[in-house]
Amino acid sequence: MANGGRRSLVGIDLGTTQSVIAHLDATGIVSTIPNREGDMLTASAIYLDGNQALVGNAAKQAASHTPDKVATFIKRDMGRALYSRAVDGRQFRPETLSAIILRKLKQDAERRIPPIGKAVITVPAYFDDARRKATEDAARIAGFDSIEIINEPTAAAIAYCLEGQLSRDGSVASPDFPDGKLTALVYDLGGGTFDVTAIRLESKRIDTLATDGAVKLGGKDWDDRIVQYVVRQFAERYGVKIPEDRQQAIANHAESTKKLLTDLPSAPVECFYQDHALRLTLTRAEFEEMTRDLIVQTDVITNSVVSKSVFQGQQLGWKDFNRVLLVGGSTRMPMVKKTLQQISGKEPDDSPDPDQVVARGAAIFAAIKAARGIESDLTVEDSLQQELQDIDVIDVNAHSLGIAVKHPKTKEPMTAVLIPKNRQLPFAMSKVFHLTEQGATAVRVQVLEGEAPDPFSNILLGEVRVTGLPPNLPKRAPVQVRLAYNPNGRVSVMALDMTGGRFAHAEIERKSGLTDADIEREAEFVRSLKIQ
Repeated sequence: MANGGRRSLVGIDLGTTQSVIAHLDATGIVSTIPNREGDMLTASAIYLDGNQALVGNAAKQAASHTPDKVATFIKRDMGRALYSRAVDGRQFRPETLSAIILRKLKQDAERRIPPIGKAVITVPAYFDDARRKATEDAARIAGFDSIEIINEPTAAAIAYCLEGQLSRDGSVASPDFPDGKLTALVYDLGGGTFDVTAIRLESKRIDTLATDGAVKLGGKDWDDRIVQYVVRQFAERYGVKIPEDRQQAIANHAESTKKLLTDLPSAPVECFYQDHALRLTLTRAEFEEMTRDLIVQTDVITNSVVSKSVFQGQQLGWKDFNRVLLVGGSTRMPMVKKTLQQISGKEPDDSPDPDQVVARGAAIFAAIKAARGIESDLTVEDSLQQELQDIDVIDVNAHSLGIAVKHPKTKEPMTAVLIPKNRQLPFAMSKVFHLTEQGATAVRVQVLEGEAPDPFSNILLGEVRVTGLPPNLPKRAPVQVRLAYNPNGRVSVMALDMTGGRFAHAEIERKSGLTDADIEREAEFVRSLKIQ
């Protein structure tokens, strides 16, 4: 065995509508860990009542009866200061609510495996820095000691390419890409987010070539169209408008109807409000027509990623892709496969479980990171550890990184992009600024994520604050500020006093987010809950 570590490594898909935790064992077999109720998937829903927290399907069903006590679709609010509404009479940070879900996954998993050491948590590729930090903070609040972040499509690609190849139990699966090379497009349509990522596998190296997506586009939007249809029909038939806070029961039924339409040409729709009952039949054709604009959005993003995919200097087209991989439960809708086949000319591949593949890939990535660590929790056979050490996973940034400057002629504010999107990570660029006053000891620079020329149309990440510059620097003295995307997509900063050749103190004062004290306070609250 490689070492005597006894702590588990897990991968977690913290989803908008459901979450999954997976584990890679000592023989290289990846398995999804069921929750206490025996389910592989845990609904990302929380019912709160005092110090009682119920997480999962029961909480989701409770939303129909006590919506003011239930939090759902929390992931859509990550990066914001507060969750969209009060729960159980109080306002919460989305990090805290996400931490309750993570805590549930952790405590249920530790009933079956040793205590968890490292966790790799997945995020949509299109998550910006604020949302990534919020996810890391949620994991810290939940009590995870060591956290890594990886993009969901990249994790899915890892599972697709490597699961079964690492097994040491004698049942190693033969890859269906025999020459060891694969160019694939990962189409990830989950409950609340959408990502497309182009990847290349060759010689134990997985390269992300390009990525794009939408943070608020997922299965919930398809459900909402059914809800809107029912509410409209109810108003037309009975002249009664159903208030928004009473529509949760319709939303739960809409999700069931959507799933039925995956296998059936039509499905029943029911709605009860006050003394009225509405019973309708919705056909698959009607459903596809009322959601056509949503699927068109995914088409536009998908074709954009293909057009931006470059490998070894060669621009790729659809003909260069071997596979179109389906990830996320919403890809089960027949319209998804149909439209993808039309635009790609290929039969989409849904062979991995679309609900579990992301968490399973994250578990493999956790083992890869641990195998390369100095103090590894990984306990596997030496041959497997060596194989894990030899695997490279290279991601890209989903957003350009720039700064707000003034146009040299018009003096109007503009965006100066330092790092364009889809650069392989890690990646860094520097810009030289000049002090505007003699003797100034600090520099402030606004940092932006996005490509819009107008800085106000981009995401304001925060301000880089450079302090500790030596006294008596002359006016126009140069200071170099270096911005970097780290391998996990987080942003870091360094600064150099070019006059004296010394590094200055530099940090990003983020627009939002939690301090260490905030995290400890929220962690204390989560620890006080009885989570089931």
